Amino acid sequence: MRGLRLILIFLFSGFVSLSAQNSVKNFPTNDFRNPLGITNFLAGNFGELRNNHFHSGIDIKTNSKEGYEVFAAADGYITRINVSSRGYGNAIYISHPNGYTTVYAHLQKFNEKIEAYVRLYQYKNEKFEVEIHPGNREIPVRIGDLIAFSGNSGSSSGPHLHFEIRDTKTEEPLNPFLFGLVVPDSSRPLVNGIYVYPIDGNVNGKAGRQAISNGASVSASGKIGFGIKTYDKQNGAENLNGTYKISLSIDDKPYFTYTADRLNWDNMRGVNRLIDYKDRMENNSWVYQLFQPKGNPINMFSDVVNDGVLNVEEGKNYNIKITAEDFAGNKNTVSLRIIGKKPPENKNASSDNIIFEWDKNNHFKEDGLEITMPKGVLFDDIEFYFKKNENGKYTVHDWNVPVLSYYTISIDPSGIPADKLSKLVIKREYKQSGVWKSNFTAADYKNGKAVAKVRDFGVFSVVVDDTNPVITPVNIKENAKFTGNNAIIRFTIRDSQSGIKDFSARIDGKWILTNYDAKTNSLTINLSREGITNGKHQLELKVTDEKDNTATYSANFTKE
Repeated sequence: MRGLRLILIFLFSGFVSLSAQNSVKNFPTNDFRNPLGITNFLAGNFGELRNNHFHSGIDIKTNSKEGYEVFAAADGYITRINVSSRGYGNAIYISHPNGYTTVYAHLQKFNEKIEAYVRLYQYKNEKFEVEIHPGNREIPVRIGDLIAFSGNSGSSSGPHLHFEIRDTKTEEPLNPFLFGLVVPDSSRPLVNGIYVYPIDGNVNGKAGRQAISNGASVSASGKIGFGIKTYDKQNGAENLNGTYKISLSIDDKPYFTYTADRLNWDNMRGVNRLIDYKDRMENNSWVYQLFQPKGNPINMFSDVVNDGVLNVEEGKNYNIKITAEDFAGNKNTVSLRIIGKKPPENKNASSDNIIFEWDKNNHFKEDGLEITMPKGVLFDDIEFYFKKNENGKYTVHDWNVPVLSYYTISIDPSGIPADKLSKLVIKREYKQSGVWKSNFTAADYKNGKAVAKVRDFGVFSVVVDDTNPVITPVNIKENAKFTGNNAIIRFTIRDSQSGIKDFSARIDGKWILTNYDAKTNSLTINLSREGITNGKHQLELKVTDEKDNTATYSANFTKE
């Protein structure tokens, strides 16, 4: 048991690389210490596949508890502090003289000095959610200084510390393993599926994706690509994490390599083209596709031949190898043999659909719908599909096709009264894992159209959001009494369409700091912490959504 407890340890004096073959020049491997003071196990690693993004750091387990001390990993200056109900929640960014920035996220709270600094800013601006950029050298820290306590704030799904190392100049997240992080790992990555994709041809006589067994012989023709479902596990934890490196070779020659070393925030949604997006939408499955178009800008590919696509020649055989590798150097290699068959006949099927090209500006206007799509929004050229439905909804292409960034959609809001035009919202409907879902985007009324920026395909319509948010008091009512040193007023707040934009609470007419957790819809006011004196008081809470619909709750209470 003692050995198991020690199998994953950050060295306090610095990180030490386990794999000499993965050491990278120009990355300091002794500059950063462990940000926690406990034995550490990883719940998630760098580059892991996530919903619409890659994981930008490592998630360090905290024994399902909050409140562990978090230390500065090196000397530097705090250059950013975030408080948010979503995303990273409470977070600290420290810039270091070596040109890198460390990030500590999902914190429970900051140390006393930083907490006081943040509260002063919140009260001055009367905002709970703040992004603060302290002046140069305003808040210096030394290696090992206590800066915060671990938590579960923001979009965290459980207590842990999210830790990142970034390039300070570009803000690009870098794999912490490059800096000498010790993660004992004696297990090779798992391979749970091998796939061959007919891109313009067939596989085993079929036109759809085919699951293939390791070592199998496969007949194919035309253009094909390969995919793999793979995960990695470090010692001491059962979490299925991301795989560091995946290499495709054909006849022992490199053909496509994916490596999780560096990310770029502008291209995070490139994860949706790296994976088999349709499979994820329909089956919540994550398959790496080892063939990528030039329209996917993520900087994680190398040794690329023909975009990873194999042009199968009739009568020729090909030996395929796919290797999944972790940072410690453990490998799992699978293989298959492609037997070239006669290519399918080109039927040159005609179509009335419009072609949208990934590297050009695209524009469409018909039947009350207008689409304006700048170049680079798409990953691939698409044969654009559009349909106006009888119920006033518009089917805009296929929701199983991913989009990299925002495009503009404009819809004629026919039938909506003039006095409701300031409340327009674009509703998107789509199906995921067999279940219909929807989301909403606040729209502007411009030139007779409801206009919004969206970054998915689906079924779109214009609706009116004139419904106020809902405030539900949990433990307060008129003339309620609160006692003790931990007197907390609790609410839940929700909005069913455009989403909550702002909230504000006042006690006896003065703004009071409230804490909001979007994932639980909970809003709390700590009366003792905010210095509310004993006696009778009046509370007013206002919540506003993105279309400026406002809900108000007021009550008198007594603090004893």
